[in-house]
Amino acid sequence: MLIITPQEMQEVAWEGKLVVSQVFRGETGAPPVVTIGKPEVWPVEQALESETGKKWAPPLGEARYWLVRLACTLREPPGRSRIREATQTLILAPRPAEAGVENVYAKDLFPLRVGVEDKGSFTASLGPELGFVSGASIQAGEVGATIEFRKVFPVIQAYGAGESTPYWEFKPHAAYPLNGSQFVYAVLAARKPAEGLRAHVELTVTTQATFGPVKFGMPETARQAVDFSLP
Repeated sequence: MLIITPQEMQEVAWEGKLVVSQVFRGETGAPPVVTIGKPEVWPVEQALESETGKKWAPPLGEARYWLVRLACTLREPPGRSRIREATQTLILAPRPAEAGVENVYAKDLFPLRVGVEDKGSFTASLGPELGFVSGASIQAGEVGATIEFRKVFPVIQAYGAGESTPYWEFKPHAAYPLNGSQFVYAVLAARKPAEGLRAHVELTVTTQATFGPVKFGMPETARQAVDFSLP
């Protein structure tokens, strides 16, 4: 399956101004406006089905897997403040709740690391073992997915593979501010006794105001809009 990363967000889950969560010193400056996209989901068996219809065989163990694409748009606030970093976090919980949070996790994340020296567009592969590999290594007819990816933010670092709270950090470069829409991918897993999972998307932004950094988070009114469940 070929998955083309769009240049623009397809559906919006929430858009608005962030609210101050921590002031390190002095004034706060104008709050940034962000957009969080509605998550796009593919069952892994669908994403990995080959062009010839060859079926994917899951790894050993009773678990369900989904390929998820998340989107966010950052905008530099008006005035003199500038974005110095942003963090997009997935907070996972099992369904039913008594199944235990240790049974829901991110199997893998993409991109894992993108630096200022990396080119703007490239491809990645998701193979049958559910790991992302940079470069299109999936051949025609093989089980796997090829993802065409366009880099927007200068520096991206992912953390938390194998955990229930994976996240991506976005940082600017002197010549490249954090501005625009970015897409990231995760393979999410729910193993028995969990039948599925609930996920919450959290976005925080730290700006550099005149007298110091200011951290902004999402208002309470945004929280329900960015929750989703699998299946």
